[in-house]
Amino acid sequence: MTEKSFSPTDDENDTLLFEKLQEHVLAHYPNPERKGCPDPAVLKSLIDDPGNITLDALNDLHIFKCAECTRLLMELRQKKKQSGTSE
Repeated sequence: MTEKSFSPTDDENDTLLFEKLQEHVLAHYPNPERKGCPDPAVLKSLIDDPGNITLDALNDLHIFKCAECTRLLMELRQKKKQSGTSE
């Protein structure tokens, strides 16, 4: 007998995957002192023009283990989305 596991479908941008990753980071990686965080301007550039950001500028993969950076990225993405729909 073969067991089927529940696997919700994701879109072509892996939105569900990234939402789950965000939830995990927010719950497990607090960083109120913002130790090791890249400059907010770097995170804004990551949202606006991701092809021009290096891992070095992002302090390697720091953003995947920092709730503060994740919150800021979520806010920046929301602002970009809102400004795109208001034009």
